[in-house]
Amino acid sequence: MNIFIISQSLDASGKGDDRLFKLGREMASRGHAVTTLTSSKAVDMDLGQKKIGLFHKNGLTVIAFNVPYKREMSGIKKAIANFKFARMTGKQGKNLPKPDLIIVKAPPLTAVVPAMKLSEYYRVPLVAEFRELWPDALIEQGNLKNGLAIKALQRLEQKIYEKANRIIALDEKIAGAIRERWIERAKVSVIENTEDEGQLIESYDRALKGLGLDQGPNSMK
Repeated sequence: MNIFIISQSLDASGKGDDRLFKLGREMASRGHAVTTLTSSKAVDMDLGQKKIGLFHKNGLTVIAFNVPYKREMSGIKKAIANFKFARMTGKQGKNLPKPDLIIVKAPPLTAVVPAMKLSEYYRVPLVAEFRELWPDALIEQGNLKNGLAIKALQRLEQKIYEKANRIIALDEKIAGAIRERWIERAKVSVIENTEDEGQLIESYDRALKGLGLDQGPNSMK
């Protein structure tokens, strides 16, 4: 099976690997081809003037886009970086071998846009993992006040709920909010953070069941 993992901030530094990187590492150990699409900042890669970097780690192919991002950047600069990552991911994704599954992390919601388009383009399942609720978190932090922007993100949020084959929430609070906004509750799973990597992988295995990936040659195991 060929799997895309899309995350604008996928930590694969080895100091505190992101849980989706751990999932990809496990999938690779099972014989699946895993390609991660992330930013150069996330993997601490200095690309200089290059637009794209490529390396292999723990059996995964990592494609890193040169998208500068810092916490102290203005809201406009962050938005530009988010859209740049989304555009580059969508373009590069169509130049890669056809995936059997796409997994994407939010926030930001903009990272889910190319994942949805690639899911439709290749006609493959989409799994969206929510670590925070957007635009809720941005509003609470005071980083988003424009009414039109809020409505646009809310429409995008609802579209993601509709298009995703599985929605994974970081905790029960996030899952509850999603269930209130989307009536098809059965496709919402909670996978909380845990230091027990085996337990984490088992939770993902359960969440991904029923997508047609747990039978035949493309099985998860």
